[in-house]
Amino acid sequence: MKQIITARTVLAGSELEEIQNGAVVVEDGKVVKVVPAEQLTEEDRAQAEWIAFEDETVLPGLIEGHNHLSIDARKSNHLEILGTATECKLTLLAEEGLYDDLLSGVTTVRCMGEKHDLDLKLKKEIDAGNLVGPDILPAGVGMKGSNGSGYIGAPHSGVEEFRRTARSNVAKGVKLLKIFTTPGVFSTEQDFIPSFLSAEEIRTVVEEAHRLHLPVAAHCIGGQALRDCVEQGVDVIEHAYCASEEDIELLKAHPDCWVDLTTGIYLDPDREQYLSENNARNVRAGREIVRECVGNLVRAGIHFALGTDANHGLLWKEVVYTVELGASKRDALKGVTSNAAYISRLSGKKGELTAGADADIIAVKGNPLEDPAVLADVSFVMKKGVVYKKNGAPTACCRSIQKTL
Repeated sequence: MKQIITARTVLAGSELEEIQNGAVVVEDGKVVKVVPAEQLTEEDRAQAEWIAFEDETVLPGLIEGHNHLSIDARKSNHLEILGTATECKLTLLAEEGLYDDLLSGVTTVRCMGEKHDLDLKLKKEIDAGNLVGPDILPAGVGMKGSNGSGYIGAPHSGVEEFRRTARSNVAKGVKLLKIFTTPGVFSTEQDFIPSFLSAEEIRTVVEEAHRLHLPVAAHCIGGQALRDCVEQGVDVIEHAYCASEEDIELLKAHPDCWVDLTTGIYLDPDREQYLSENNARNVRAGREIVRECVGNLVRAGIHFALGTDANHGLLWKEVVYTVELGASKRDALKGVTSNAAYISRLSGKKGELTAGADADIIAVKGNPLEDPAVLADVSFVMKKGVVYKKNGAPTACCRSIQKTL
């Protein structure tokens, strides 16, 4: 089936170049070409279904760079729920979050570790057409130290335990490996950042991943752990809330190591109400530290992608916050499109409208290169050529699949 999508503005390619009065030709779930509408040929037009937008901007489907399917940051005490919830309860949470993510314009999610292999299981259901949601890039079991903190990662001690889980994850079909090296929400009462993994443990996971061309992501807010991760070859530093000037200089010297920013956890006051009292207090105390450190990192030109850390349906806020911290609007938008595809090893396949890419396409009123906040109101969502949202509402296809759950 051939579809032609036209719009006042189309954002094309990895650099999101503006094409005025543009057209995207889609066939069999793939982008065939992206051109000014006047350049469409008779062959292009033949037997095509037309989807026309007058005032909207058409752009690639968004990529959520840091997600946890079984956590929903929109719910009270969402972190503590993980300690007691059954697999069934976590699955229901995940299904709800995936549905909301897709209708918000997120067509791909990069998962950062789940209990019960939920990301792998739900990926199979989505790929089979049994569940509505973005495409999933699973990480499987997240690996933390036996002395480490966090609600998701499984405890490990010693090189061989990390190697065993890394290989087990790969055998299950993960698309990346995830390690946890520091605390998450930090305390301003400490004068250092704990580091829970040895350099050898980090290096072991990197070796296992890189031999199979898989990336490694490290939960890391800064300190010695950040330096170990960069020096041992980790591909993406997640969060980097407390990156020092020394850390930033190290990242500059290792341009292959990117960062994935999730600053909304600290900068979005709406999220406090859903945290425990202690976590909310630490977030308020650390807010300006994070604003300064991450702002310095962005302004230094470190390559970044963006994620919400499980704030489902609200990825647009991360784009807005990153602009406030000093990023250009184009770079911030790339953080949820082509840059997020890059850290996922999906350049040319996801996160950009270019020939051969998946037909993951959204539309918004206005132009996000002028006002990123327009991403809050996505009117149209297509994933691999299938329309899940049109005129601001779920399509019959979307509703019929969801009713079977």
